[in-house]
Amino acid sequence: MRLARLLAGAAAAFLAMAAGPALAQVDLLSPAVLSVQGDVRLSAADGEPSWFQDGFGKTRYGGNASHGWTTRLQLASADVIWRPAFAFDLTGYVDGVYQPLEDSPVGLQEAFLQYKPLPRPDGWRAQARAGLMYPPLSLENDGPGWTPTRTITPSAINSWIGEEGKAVAAEVKIARRLDDQEVSAGAAVFTHDDTSGTLLSWRGWAFSDVRSTLEGVTPIPEVPAAHKPFRTQDYDSRSVDEIDGRPGVYAWAEWRAPYGVTANVFYSDNAGDRTTMKDGNWTWDTRLWNLGLRWAPDAKTELLAQAMTGRTVTGFVIPGKGWRVDAEFDAAYLLASRKVGREDLVTGRVDWFEVRDATFQALDDNNEHGWALTGDWRHSFGEHLAVLVEVLHVESDRPSRIYVGDAAQQSQTMVQTALKVAF
Repeated sequence: MRLARLLAGAAAAFLAMAAGPALAQVDLLSPAVLSVQGDVRLSAADGEPSWFQDGFGKTRYGGNASHGWTTRLQLASADVIWRPAFAFDLTGYVDGVYQPLEDSPVGLQEAFLQYKPLPRPDGWRAQARAGLMYPPLSLENDGPGWTPTRTITPSAINSWIGEEGKAVAAEVKIARRLDDQEVSAGAAVFTHDDTSGTLLSWRGWAFSDVRSTLEGVTPIPEVPAAHKPFRTQDYDSRSVDEIDGRPGVYAWAEWRAPYGVTANVFYSDNAGDRTTMKDGNWTWDTRLWNLGLRWAPDAKTELLAQAMTGRTVTGFVIPGKGWRVDAEFDAAYLLASRKVGREDLVTGRVDWFEVRDATFQALDDNNEHGWALTGDWRHSFGEHLAVLVEVLHVESDRPSRIYVGDAAQQSQTMVQTALKVAF
């Protein structure tokens, strides 16, 4: 299997780099390198059914067919995370996850090796990663298992990265410390991200904390028979897949400035050939820019902002009309968090998102625009238990809803309580 060979090759390369360090640092099975976490969720949502229910709803848990409120109590996710240490500068990371909404509820979420030697005396340091992993793009998903720590549901940007942004990559990073500042840059070559753009085009932006897995699939909302010959796409999208055999690249730069400011810029091009199809999934050519900013004016306050713009294209060129799907996409959010006392965190976020379809709108209109407001309260009971309460409201306009008999303009609210346990 090509992916297995890639991971094995990456492991061999890293083990070769690490030849020589003291084996006294090896730790493969102690409690220090194993952890588990779970999320029990009580939710209530109105509006459309979600894409997991073959609808165009914008939240992970949607309403029922008549757009009434639906309440659910379930184990939203569970992770087993293994962080083996092969030497003092060579570690691994493996995350196996259970998510009941997925067709394959148990899967491999991330699996990579990291080489991180000590900094040099002159302030330079370097590190490398290789394996199945997310790119260093999200400011929100900084918790174990690539989970958000301030809210239950990440922004539209990071919800989509969680679904279609993962890849098998070989990544390097260099950094330089300069007094109270640090500058860094990195780049990677990656594969297994050829379907990135499928959900964004044929479902649109959404708000969900479901993370893609190696073998998992994500449903695409079905459309009537009159539109199916135009799409020629399976209604289950494989989010981690290599179809055309062409590697992509991503690169980024970051500045950790004084006064609690961090700014970064990120670019990605999956180099999809646009025309190859395998098992009902097309190769998409998806390119994007992302800007990120974090400001912590004091020990209790934090502001995060991200803005993304990009383009995704797939299918053969139809003479005089263009590519089968050619869409530009944009999204941005602003998040503010404030610690209250010792155990509470209050967070608010505003999102804006848009997709602009350039082709065949009369047959397959993928235009979309909308906004969302999110409010969260988190209370921690020590380091192993936390409760979060969230209200998420989304307003969106998507003409393709008309295909299934719904109004293009929709309003949706989801209220959730999450009990998060970690050991």
